[in-house]
Amino acid sequence: MSEVSEAAAAEEPTVTFPDDYPNSVRHFLLIGFLGMFIGAIVFFYMGISRKVNTVMHVLTFFIAAVSACSYYAEWAGLGVEYKTTDTTPRVIFWARYLDWVVTGPLILTDLALLSKSDTPTIISLVGNMVLYVICGLIGALTVAPYKYMWWVAGLIFLIIVFMLLLQRLNNAEGYGGDALKGLTWLTILVWIVYPIVWIVGSEGTGALGLSQEVGILTIADLIAKIGFGFYLLANVDAPESESVPLNQSSQQYV
Repeated sequence: MSEVSEAAAAEEPTVTFPDDYPNSVRHFLLIGFLGMFIGAIVFFYMGISRKVNTVMHVLTFFIAAVSACSYYAEWAGLGVEYKTTDTTPRVIFWARYLDWVVTGPLILTDLALLSKSDTPTIISLVGNMVLYVICGLIGALTVAPYKYMWWVAGLIFLIIVFMLLLQRLNNAEGYGGDALKGLTWLTILVWIVYPIVWIVGSEGTGALGLSQEVGILTIADLIAKIGFGFYLLANVDAPESESVPLNQSSQQYV
């Protein structure tokens, strides 16, 4: 029996990355890296070219830089696992969760600063976002039916994040204005894509092809981070914002 099992194991093809990526997956990952890399350079320049740099410029740079590192690692075959313990073999990009656990809270901090949220609100936003990402990662590495319980738990934490964002969107003080409204809805609408792709993609049912999954998430990431960053900094750098510098020494964020 041992000889038979060894022979069967020897016949199983060895999957290695990035060699076994479909070409479309490699292209999407490269597009994601280049988009984030260029965005990081532009955001960095926009910050240092000001008379006074701002917290939002710094955070936006780190959002793009961290994502660029994640996409490059995935493109190079790092941060990815060939999962054979599920009903069918799956490709799990666990590096994207390391990306999201950093960049998600940074995006929320940008929105919190724009709406002048208090410290408890910021902690609640960041904490629930971290829990959402952790649940998604554990679920991705687990098999059915347990992984779907982790997905539901993560979805609950994400809904709490959305509720807090909408509360700050309608803050009585009117902080943030149209910029906050646009950025909040942009973030919510794009972030809705993530749990949907999770449940139909490699982490969940596997109904969605790997190329389609990576393509959708790459586009969503570029909108949620690079599009978000340009929209945010365009409003920070607007003439009406220049009168009140949004930097780390500003008392409005204490």
